[in-house]
Amino acid sequence: MSTPEPTAPPRAPASISVIVPSHDGGTFIAEALDSILAQSLPVQQILIIDDGSSDNTAEVVGRYKDRRIQYIRTPPAGLVAACNVGLDAARGEFVTFLYPDDRWSPAFVERMYDYLAADAGISCAFSNFVHLDEATGKMVGDQFRCYPEIKRPVLLKDAPHAHGRIPQEKAFGALVACSDIPAYLQVMMFRRSAIEPLRFEPGLGRGAAITFVLRAFMQGLVVFTDEVLAIVRRHDRKATLDRGNLAVQQLEGLQALAPHVTRERDLAPYRERLGQAQLDAAISLMKAGQTRAGFRAWRESRKLPAAGLRKFQGALRLLAALPQGLLK
Repeated sequence: MSTPEPTAPPRAPASISVIVPSHDGGTFIAEALDSILAQSLPVQQILIIDDGSSDNTAEVVGRYKDRRIQYIRTPPAGLVAACNVGLDAARGEFVTFLYPDDRWSPAFVERMYDYLAADAGISCAFSNFVHLDEATGKMVGDQFRCYPEIKRPVLLKDAPHAHGRIPQEKAFGALVACSDIPAYLQVMMFRRSAIEPLRFEPGLGRGAAITFVLRAFMQGLVVFTDEVLAIVRRHDRKATLDRGNLAVQQLEGLQALAPHVTRERDLAPYRERLGQAQLDAAISLMKAGQTRAGFRAWRESRKLPAAGLRKFQGALRLLAALPQGLLK
């Protein structure tokens, strides 16, 4: 009879705080918690920040007897405020977020931790993910298809345990230029010392996540992996920061970033991306019938530096978005 191979002892919890901001997330929050508790590398602290829920969130969380889980209920102030409460309470060396609608693969925490622990200069690590369409039950592509810019070889250097690294002097410029800025908190882990002074700005919707993440990118190196390590659920009740007009919220997030973009090397990519965001917002507003607001956003986009061809193409896109009655 062969001798069974010894199994590796379970790893001790790492110094990681997971923040779960939730408002009426009782329907799915057990799945999120189960995915956190099933991680191959256990975390030290799990913070459930309940933003004044009126559903059974407290009851569902109360079924878990794990001492690492801390349930903090606050008056309803929005998920941006809930994220800040979580940051104030976080004690781990590393911090990550998970919405109650979403779930991680068992390797997510271990992968992100290994990337960050390999180099003290890395401020953020993030992974690829897939969408789950709640209505159909089908997985919808992987998110990195929206980020072709981050795979340009000229921007990448080898990194330990990682698909690639964007050097510190290029991280912000490379990632702010992405057509869909990678600001999905549920697949990101941050070094807490790098984001210690940062907080989410109230009133920005998803723009708050964009401002926060881009400021984090300025703090050091950024590592990413195209390995799919999370499932992000799509449904009408999704409790994330991205409600409302996404293009407008992205523009607001970029505008709020302006006081923090002070390094010369960051200014050009920031201004170019801001101009693109203003054009995207203009087109989105036009399609929504808000013609005056759309024209204002377009005029602002014209003031920022961009190639003449790009501005001309932008004008054509704007004309195509105009309500038909204005063209008659």
